[in-house]
Amino acid sequence: MALPEHLELLLTDEPVLDVYAYGPWRVPDGLFEEIAARIDDLLADPRCADLTTDDHKLLTLPASLVAADLYQIIGFLPGVSAIRAGSQCQLTDRLLRRHLSDPAPLTTSNTWWGTSTNLWRPPLDWLIEVPDRELAIRLARDCLAVLEGIEPLEGRRRALLRLYDAPPDCDVNLSKSGLRARWAAHADDQILAELPELAGPVGYLEWVWSGFRAATDHLSGVVPNSRLVGTHLSRLLLQCGLDRVPVELSVVLGEDLYKEVSARFRRERSGFRASAWQEETRLWLAEALVEGAADVCRAWLDMATRMVACAQGLPGEPQRTGARDHTPIDEFQRDLRRLYGRRRRVVNPLVDRLADDRKDRENRPASRQDGTASSDVATGLVGQPEVTALLGEVTEESGTVRVLLSGPEGTGRRLAVEELATALRLPREPLWLTHTLFAGRPLYEAAARLHADVRDSAGERLLVIDGLDEFADEAGNGRELLGELHRLLTVHPDLHLAALCGEDGAERIRDADPALLHRFRVARTRPFTAEEYAELFDREVRRRGMRTYKRARDAAGELLAATPPTQTLRNARLVPDLADRAVAAARSRTEPGAELIVKRADVPRAFGTSATEDDPLAELAALTGLETIKREIGLLVAMTRADRLRRERGLPGTAPTRHMVFTGDPGTGKTMVARLLARIYKHLGVLSSGHLVEASRAHLVGEYIGQTAPRTRRLVERALGGVLFIDEAYTLTQPSFKSDYGLEAIAELVKLMEDHRDDLVVIVAGYEREMADFLTANPGLDSRFARQLHFAGYTDEELCAVFERLAADEGLVLAPGVGDALRAVLRRTARGPSFGNGRFMRNLMDAAVARQAQRVTGLDRPSRTDLVTLRAEDLPPRSVPEAETYGHYL
Repeated sequence: MALPEHLELLLTDEPVLDVYAYGPWRVPDGLFEEIAARIDDLLADPRCADLTTDDHKLLTLPASLVAADLYQIIGFLPGVSAIRAGSQCQLTDRLLRRHLSDPAPLTTSNTWWGTSTNLWRPPLDWLIEVPDRELAIRLARDCLAVLEGIEPLEGRRRALLRLYDAPPDCDVNLSKSGLRARWAAHADDQILAELPELAGPVGYLEWVWSGFRAATDHLSGVVPNSRLVGTHLSRLLLQCGLDRVPVELSVVLGEDLYKEVSARFRRERSGFRASAWQEETRLWLAEALVEGAADVCRAWLDMATRMVACAQGLPGEPQRTGARDHTPIDEFQRDLRRLYGRRRRVVNPLVDRLADDRKDRENRPASRQDGTASSDVATGLVGQPEVTALLGEVTEESGTVRVLLSGPEGTGRRLAVEELATALRLPREPLWLTHTLFAGRPLYEAAARLHADVRDSAGERLLVIDGLDEFADEAGNGRELLGELHRLLTVHPDLHLAALCGEDGAERIRDADPALLHRFRVARTRPFTAEEYAELFDREVRRRGMRTYKRARDAAGELLAATPPTQTLRNARLVPDLADRAVAAARSRTEPGAELIVKRADVPRAFGTSATEDDPLAELAALTGLETIKREIGLLVAMTRADRLRRERGLPGTAPTRHMVFTGDPGTGKTMVARLLARIYKHLGVLSSGHLVEASRAHLVGEYIGQTAPRTRRLVERALGGVLFIDEAYTLTQPSFKSDYGLEAIAELVKLMEDHRDDLVVIVAGYEREMADFLTANPGLDSRFARQLHFAGYTDEELCAVFERLAADEGLVLAPGVGDALRAVLRRTARGPSFGNGRFMRNLMDAAVARQAQRVTGLDRPSRTDLVTLRAEDLPPRSVPEAETYGHYL
């Protein structure tokens, strides 16, 4: 889907001011220079001659009170903590440059962005020091007058002018808070609509929350499997470093949602990972972006950024604490340009060469629906005879279409629905829903949403419910919603509905609501045969502009049929990865200008789905420290190899329990070793895929009765063939968690560990004392974990070695003296239970890189050596690197 026309300016190199709440605006040539000249003229006005201050830290002293007021108002006009971006977004630095004590370098990048928490403090700001009240008001109006012409700021500028034109009649000697209250009360509704900050901290918070919720709800309707708004809010608060949910939020959220957000905040706080949240949110916004919701994505980011500032400032005015980005604005702007930016297009000669071949294939008659690979281009499906036959029937008949497709992931169910929607030729695009949009909501709220979506779709578009069978497992409102859907099918006879279910989905729906199943025509998909995989592989290669020899197709089909799935990478989802590898191999051996053909030699003999095929034992040996851990894993490897030798010689083998407990403080390498161990067991043939699934309490424990066991089962299913790593597992048994189901999760986990002991390793991790208590929580728990490995904290020398390795990974060189400075920092650092070890050194490296960047950008002509060298002075002077401030904020 194309980018909206008004946003295409973002893809150019034009001078742009992009206030997210307004939209991108092309800055007229010479405008900012003209405004800067107006400012100079105002400051040269005789009225301003004696109005100075020595207290402003960012202006050249003595600073004009008018310049100080302009500094404040320029930051306020885009909106308090509103996002402004583009190559012209550095408003203060461009308009007041000649009066700043240390102006920042001006950017020319259209992906630059910033925010400001400058407030408007009536009456005026710095001009309150002017003895003549009427002169102060006139100068304040003049400040606004010289800023005329910046279109994105005009609405707010004019609103302030209206307020100055009719100031409230009040004692100027009132306190600043008293004056603010009087001026804000004097503002009419039109002024407040432009300047919601005047409603006070809670009033502005309410305005921001209403926008945040509206944007979140809209995106949830666009992107399947979206999180609920309460989940987004709690994780946003965790991301910005709060230690509690501000009580003021109860006023704007309502009692029920405030309790939900607070409970989720407490549950997820200990295991929350900011980087994972950032990446998840970036992907969510990218999905919405390609669905045509670019404006709503920008609105969500703008409201989320303002929400952070409001929450961090409560109970007072909005502010920012810390300097890390709290929302993925950088990533979103890069994604927008990457997906929609202009690309040079090169005509591939294969297009014309293969045109005749394609026409021949399209004119061939379709093969019989006997389960063999189909070349029927009308559906695009391979195999799946039940689904192909059903599609043919429903598209030839008249009347309402209601189909249920069940089967494993990656077998063409969603492709079939997309083609069904195309064949129906309904006036609107399909609406995709998932069961997660309804799970955990009160019945009235979930039913109301279902009613609204059905009414909106009836007769207009195909309604798709992905995961309809999951309702049957919901112990809360799942079965009631299935019954409600059954009634709606009667009420709306013109509703076209397609439901997607898992492999046994039809049976689960029959058990929950037999009458509902009878309203659907059911078809099942199945895993692909080697011949069908060969056809899928051939299609993927052709999409990449090549063709394949038959031996290569057959080899690929056999390899894919024998490849074990990894998490969601299964069935047809395996094919593009193998095609990429084969095409890359063919390109590397083909002479320039020769026809590109995938041959048997280009198809790998083995097809691992793990991220890397390198030697994990060598990687383990190269890790800093952890000597005891390396010895223990060496014993495990030796035992596994000896067992394999015994079995090869016909001797009875052993079946050891491989589940483990990792204990130790944070940052001592537990997750890293778990990931390597998964790959080691894959190389040894113990595990089929060797992937790692990281989990915490929040991934296992449900929010209501009946949700925990299914959630735990789904997590284990994702981990089959690899290692399930549960960090801070002791939180499942801690008594501080009231009214939850942690023990239910443990009971289900114990059972599943035994059921899947041949292709699953579970590793639980946490502090040593807490993990000892954890193992006593269930009678069968301790016996399932035969081996416990303790990860000791790093010594100073090991931490220095970690820092050196991190620097080398960043392409940096340590100057003489850095090692001594590092040891000095470590000596000043407390080594309590929360000390981060390797994580601490990563934070220290980030802070040092930021300080080094600040140092070298201040040099006139930094050399290459300057750019790659870290010096002792780049290390932060304090022992807590998290206190370093660096980032994109202006």
